[in-house]
Amino acid sequence: MRIPRGGPNVWFGVSWACSFLAFGAAHSRTSSLSVNLPLRLARGGALKTTTSTANSKDDVSAYRTRQQLYLQSRSLLLRQALIGRGLDALDHDAGGGDEGGAKKRAKPVDWDCAVATEAHPKSCLYSFDAETGAKVLAPLDTTHWITLAALNRLRRTDPTKVEPLWHSQYNILSTWWHPSHVFSLYTYLTPLGAFVSFLLDSPLLLASTLLGFVLLSALVTLPVWEHLAQIIVTHPVIWQQWPSWGRFVHAALPLKLLLGQMAWKAVAQVFGRLYGRVRTHLIDWECQILETCIPVTILEDAEDEDDEEYASINVQLFDDDEFDYGDGEESDEFDDQ
Repeated sequence: MRIPRGGPNVWFGVSWACSFLAFGAAHSRTSSLSVNLPLRLARGGALKTTTSTANSKDDVSAYRTRQQLYLQSRSLLLRQALIGRGLDALDHDAGGGDEGGAKKRAKPVDWDCAVATEAHPKSCLYSFDAETGAKVLAPLDTTHWITLAALNRLRRTDPTKVEPLWHSQYNILSTWWHPSHVFSLYTYLTPLGAFVSFLLDSPLLLASTLLGFVLLSALVTLPVWEHLAQIIVTHPVIWQQWPSWGRFVHAALPLKLLLGQMAWKAVAQVFGRLYGRVRTHLIDWECQILETCIPVTILEDAEDEDDEEYASINVQLFDDDEFDYGDGEESDEFDDQ
């Protein structure tokens, strides 16, 4: 065997270097295992925490379910107790919610009519005080007055606000303003008033009548409209602007449909305004008819006059008795003499 240059010292150095490298590799593997071990343990702990969180959520859900069942059972027992006493306060089948219960508890009632005067002013539910000379209505044997005109306008414009004025205790709309009810105000209307009320009760009929009247007026005045259209069509100023509006004549069909739709909406809007004005005038006319037709059931001024007359009669009788008593004393004194 041939020994390389350097002798035994070289071999000793090479062997020492190899052993050092082997020790370093083993140490690095051991350190990597020691570093990764806590990470692996931490990962296992996270799984345990997630499991405990899921269990707590299940417990909360079960608790809420039990509480909901307890609440339903308590409501059922309470309802049975109320039904046993004749008070089914939880019955919402009559109309749904509070409105249905209020309608179920409401009752029909007759009405009283009086006149607001300076001597006997009336406070109105819809306003502060009723005007002097205006008729006011109230449920029978109550003092919750409202002017007849205000009540009629309110039930024509917003009927849902009529019965809440009396806290939904009475069926006002189905009694006072129902043609076939025994307490109806329609029974006192004149034929003209009945016709006006019939038109207001039938919006479709009123709109059809108004549309027919407009068409009839257009037919009657058709020669005037034809002459006006002829003047507009043959006017030179119109044809001088042909480059501006001629493009719409030769436009595509979708654009023509859009223009027609816009024109129809404009006409419908004008007709709606006309319908609203006519309906407002009819409501005012109906209020005037009701003011003249509805009889007064409470005559407070007449009662005051009767009381004054009765008081004057009592005073006169008292004076006559005193005079007779004086004559009696004089006659007794004359007899004694």
